Amino acid sequence: MQDPESIARAALRRSAVIYGLLLGVDVLVLVYIVANGAGGGAYITLSIVGLVGLLLAYHVYQHVRDLGAPLVESQGLVTRKWTRADLIIAMQSYYVTVERTVFRLRPEEYIHIDTGMYAKVVHFPNTLNVVSIHEVLDMRPAEPA
Repeated sequence: MQDPESIARAALRRSAVIYGLLLGVDVLVLVYIVANGAGGGAYITLSIVGLVGLLLAYHVYQHVRDLGAPLVESQGLVTRKWTRADLIIAMQSYYVTVERTVFRLRPEEYIHIDTGMYAKVVHFPNTLNVVSIHEVLDMRPAEPA
């Protein structure tokens, strides 16, 4: 069985490549619109495609920052748990909220987490992609020696 961190880093690289390819297509569309002389309704298309490009560039930037970043641990109470399809009818995604921060989980982690549970989440600092999530049974602070 593979290390959870290597699985998470592979998923992070895969997402960075996908967002990078989408950004490349977006830039090509922008260049095409500008090269053909934007006029009339093309300004609306240029604005929409430009806005989508900015959002894609932000995602690529966050993923690239996380590729070399150390992992971060967060602890807190799981206040919400839900699923949704990210592309309307495809790509089912699983989410939890831990202390006002939303984390996206893999299905095998999602089934072991319940609302009201105190959990420790190991994740990337910028994208909040989860490497592992564990229930913390003893949530009392450590006593000083």
